[in-house]
Amino acid sequence: MSVRNLFAATIVIVGAAATFYLLLVPARNVVDIEVTPGQVFPHDIIAPVDFDLPYSHEEFQRIREDYFSSIPIHLRFDPAIWPELSGRIHSGLLALTGDSSFTAGMVRELEEIYNEGVFDLKNVREYYAGDRAVVLRDGTSEDRNLFDLNEVSDVRETLIMRAGNLEIPRRNLDTLAAILEPNLMVDASARQVEAETAVSRLSNIDTTITAGSILLPAGQPVTARTVQYIEQLKRVELENRELKTELGLVLLALILVGIALYYVHDMMPKTWGTPNRFMLLGTIWILALAATGAGWLALGSNTVYPYATMVTFGATLTSIFFHRRHAVFMTVIFSLITAMVHPHPYTVVLTGTVSGILAAMAAWDVRQRRSIPLATGLSAAGGTGVFLVLKLMDTSLYSQDTTWGALGLLLAPVVGIGSASALLLIFERIFGVYTVLSIEEVNKTDHPLLKKMREVAPGTWNHSQLVAELAGRAAGAIGAWEALASAGGYFHDIGKMKNPELFIENQRTDENPHDSMDPKLSARRIIAHVKDGVKMAKKAKLPRAVIDIIAQHHGTSLVRYFYNKAVREAGDPSLVDKKDFTYPGPKPTSNEAVLVMLADQVASATRNLATPEEVAAMVSKVVDEKDLEGELDECHITRRNLKTIVEVFTTTLESKFYKRVRDYPMGDDSSG
Repeated sequence: MSVRNLFAATIVIVGAAATFYLLLVPARNVVDIEVTPGQVFPHDIIAPVDFDLPYSHEEFQRIREDYFSSIPIHLRFDPAIWPELSGRIHSGLLALTGDSSFTAGMVRELEEIYNEGVFDLKNVREYYAGDRAVVLRDGTSEDRNLFDLNEVSDVRETLIMRAGNLEIPRRNLDTLAAILEPNLMVDASARQVEAETAVSRLSNIDTTITAGSILLPAGQPVTARTVQYIEQLKRVELENRELKTELGLVLLALILVGIALYYVHDMMPKTWGTPNRFMLLGTIWILALAATGAGWLALGSNTVYPYATMVTFGATLTSIFFHRRHAVFMTVIFSLITAMVHPHPYTVVLTGTVSGILAAMAAWDVRQRRSIPLATGLSAAGGTGVFLVLKLMDTSLYSQDTTWGALGLLLAPVVGIGSASALLLIFERIFGVYTVLSIEEVNKTDHPLLKKMREVAPGTWNHSQLVAELAGRAAGAIGAWEALASAGGYFHDIGKMKNPELFIENQRTDENPHDSMDPKLSARRIIAHVKDGVKMAKKAKLPRAVIDIIAQHHGTSLVRYFYNKAVREAGDPSLVDKKDFTYPGPKPTSNEAVLVMLADQVASATRNLATPEEVAAMVSKVVDEKDLEGELDECHITRRNLKTIVEVFTTTLESKFYKRVRDYPMGDDSSG
């Protein structure tokens, strides 16, 4: 493989892998099962991976609230309360009872109670409904039962009860008891901090499912819980796709691309050995892949996924530029690649393959106006029909939106084949690979260059007509491109129009300008018609394939007549450089170019022969000479092809004898 071919192959492989990864792999959703409560499946639905089922937002919020409310009330001990209260209680009791001994005892009893702590239940119930408490005192915390502490109303009743035995009016006792207040104060901020810390450690996972677990046993109806499992599994697969999965998909895609490359190498040798043709084929299918990925990203969702692909785009262009059988193979490879990343691979590979094959089989001959609409209709009907049959068979448990799926498969061929038709001319210009339509357009005798040739070089025109006929018939016989070979025959000598009088077929008198010209200069002038022809062809925007034939129709042959003349004049062959009398090439690289070369040489060599036997012998000799000279080494012509070519040339020439000047020997390239 040449450096150019290796570079082209590398670009195609990298481009295909990058397109696949960037536009198709991110859109892949592994699990796309749609279930509804009450639905029954004939087999178990099993979890393919580990996943967690979280609480719903509402459920988790309720759990948080319940947990928050369960946090014990926090009561902060205030040591400054009792010293203030003790003096007021002492003076109040002494004034009411006049009994200093009772007053001192009562104050001591209350002091013990306040040292344990006194809280206000009414105030606590504003924050907390439970019976646990955390007492905060001197930088420490102590978990307590709330009702093991002293409630302020109970402390007041204790004071009233003790003092009531002294026959003090109840109204006065109530006033005195009202002085008492709690020294365990509700600390809402401390409770909030502890609650938030505890709640933050809560897990929102309701259930953990391990791979292989049965989410729904066969024959059992789907429940609301099953629906939750499936929906969560979709999200997990989409959000937590691992690198190894992506890498595996890319490697599988590369394997399929490798199979396609092997096919091109083995079954499409001309494309494999021609970088521009290879790049065209790669570009066609990479664009089809990119358009498919972009469409899926734009239209896809977790449960309703497009089925349509741009397979018809690639199949149509491959069929037109290359061959229908190659388009069929590439269609299968493309369908397999897209199916790998689609939730419904069975459906996608069948709809894509059928749609693409029908497009390839119907669109190849762009010379027929009905080919494009016919291909569009057949591929749309075929893809949609397969989809509807699969839907009827109910082959998949996955979601299949019939309306949108069928609509996409109907419209995709319109877009794909329409785009392919619109881009034909652009691809021809960019890659220099021309369609049969472009070749047919120039394979006509009314082309401006050919009209001009008839006027300024009528002899060359007559010669070119014969070459076109010979090459075209031989091409049809060996399975080459007949139209291209014929067009190459018409245009191969257009460069002679620059100096038509230098070529013997255009000389109308006995005067030959080469008689007084140095052989080296004569050869240079003769050889120049190839370069001049290429310039004229490019200016006229002829297809690249025709231009290549013009450039290659003499290969690296020797202008033998003038070389021999130079040797005779020099007297010593070593004094003559063959390079000065050799066409620069390149050698023919296509069978069509070979046919034009052979037809050109045969037409020149047999112009003076008069019997069928002479024609047959001369045709065989010319073909054998070119083969032995190595001029056919760069193409893919076979010995069997050469035998057929000799037979076709001989049959055609036997009925076309015409007289030409006999001055130049067999193999003279001065007029061919």
